[in-house]
Amino acid sequence: MDKNKLMELAERYQCKADTAFQNYQETGITRYDTARRNNEDMAEALRMAASAKEDHDRMIHLRGVLSQLAWRAAEANRASEEDRPRKMQAVLGELLSAARMQGLIRDEGGDFK
Repeated sequence: MDKNKLMELAERYQCKADTAFQNYQETGITRYDTARRNNEDMAEALRMAASAKEDHDRMIHLRGVLSQLAWRAAEANRASEEDRPRKMQAVLGELLSAARMQGLIRDEGGDFK
């Protein structure tokens, strides 16, 4: 389920909560107040799920990137003595590039290559 669908459902539950609140105000019947609280709780849970969706998707992507980097590092570690430094440097460059793309580090003053 995507973020927009979750937000739509949250709005639907919030509307139900608002209607139940209005009914409670008019009648004083406690079941309407209970319905309001339940629907507000559901709307809040859906809003939380929608905001967590982006983080979840980002973590899935980072997991894939980390897996590729680990595989390349292991491959570089198994390389011959003369190839190992060059391959490790390539993996380090890829790591820094991935970190920059995710906004984790900045390239300030040419410190990172």
